[in-house]
Amino acid sequence: MLGHWSSADEALLVENLELGHDIELISEVLGRAPSDIVLRMVHLYQNGSLVVMAETTFDVLVRRIGE
Repeated sequence: MLGHWSSADEALLVENLELGHDIELISEVLGRAPSDIVLRMVHLYQNGSLVVMAETTFDVLVRRIGE
């Protein structure tokens, strides 16, 4: 992972992922190479800061929490 990632950069990455933006757009927004974006996503996933799940799975989880 090239360069320093601030917590604000990571938050912006996660926000863009939540909005469904693709890697190319996120790389433009953050001014980083697409490979750097993917490597940071893997890093965040490995340390538990990023969870990946299907939209329908998330919807079921939210409904169950609300019960």
